[in-house]
Amino acid sequence: MKTLPLILGSLLAVVPIAVYAGTATAEFADVSEFTDFSVNGMTEEKTLKIFERELADELEKISNKYLAEGETLVITFTDIDMAGDIQPWRNRTNSDIRYIESIYPPRLKFTYVLSDAGGEVLEEGDVSESDLGFQLNAASSVKGRHMSFFYELELLSDWARNSLKKKDAGSTGD
Repeated sequence: MKTLPLILGSLLAVVPIAVYAGTATAEFADVSEFTDFSVNGMTEEKTLKIFERELADELEKISNKYLAEGETLVITFTDIDMAGDIQPWRNRTNSDIRYIESIYPPRLKFTYVLSDAGGEVLEEGDVSESDLGFQLNAASSVKGRHMSFFYELELLSDWARNSLKKKDAGSTGD
């Protein structure tokens, strides 16, 4: 039975430990002014807590894939228009159901500042992103069912992949 701890110990030795190269963080303008930012009829402030929880994983991925050691990315969301629309007239008993239809694509507006380890600004800009083909993503049918902000975070991921430089020349970013 002494082999079991040895086997477990060797398995733990091959599990990669995440090392963050840079840091990506998010800030928010006045969420009460966002175009459409409500989950299940909650206030914008309560919805923000859910968004921040789901956003944390995406920011970690962006940090690992696109930021070099010491770099800092600060994203300030100025508007979010969630995919779909709440249409209370369609269901009288559950008036806060979000109907996901292609005519209501996700939209994000944010500013970003990418700085190096010394605080020098490498890139900055205003971004307005939308994805009219958001429902065509094959992963949306599985992964999206368990996330309130799947489409919005996919939009942010697409922006990062297309706009931020890779950490090294050999990286594919995916």
